Amino acid sequence: MKKVLSSQSVTEKTYDKAARGYAEKYKNIGVRSLDVDSAFGFVTKENPVVLEIGCGSGREAEYILTKTNNYTGLDISSGMLEIAREHVPAAHFQKADVLHYEFPENIDIVFAFASLLHSTKEELELIMHRVYDSLHDGGVVYLSLKRREEYTAAVVEDIYGPRKFYYYTRKTLLDIVGDRFEEVSYEEQERIEPWLTMILKKK
Repeated sequence: MKKVLSSQSVTEKTYDKAARGYAEKYKNIGVRSLDVDSAFGFVTKENPVVLEIGCGSGREAEYILTKTNNYTGLDISSGMLEIAREHVPAAHFQKADVLHYEFPENIDIVFAFASLLHSTKEELELIMHRVYDSLHDGGVVYLSLKRREEYTAAVVEDIYGPRKFYYYTRKTLLDIVGDRFEEVSYEEQERIEPWLTMILKKK
């Protein structure tokens, strides 16, 4: 499998520098409890193994731990992880670049709440290959990404600094995952900007 260089270095520095500012900003959005419930609804196993890619400040981790105690949260930002460990001390958090992370076997649910939007489609394809290999039969992946009419990229700068985003379409995602996954849920949202959420189940 070819090696792809991470496109996240600038974005990582911005998150590290402004972790507490972003954590406070995102806190107002609220926990994605309905999305968590939806993904858990496709898994019948009791106390499933859950991996969250891009756990940030641990906003969803606390709620996920009410449904299972087999949880690991990954993030590339040390600043975000520091806040997550303060906020949810019972959770297991790990600093990792998902492109180079050694996924454990037999994961039941993978969450990626607005985190893989910093990944190119080539990087996302590599990640989804590794996710597929790590998932238990029938395991699911929850994705939320910024949406546009065609796949594109943009650097967005706010008061904290620049971040690079990749905007996806439903077709682009389905082309990336191929026939290895079944799409079991898809929704489009119009918030501050267009978003999509997709749940995929390993065939």
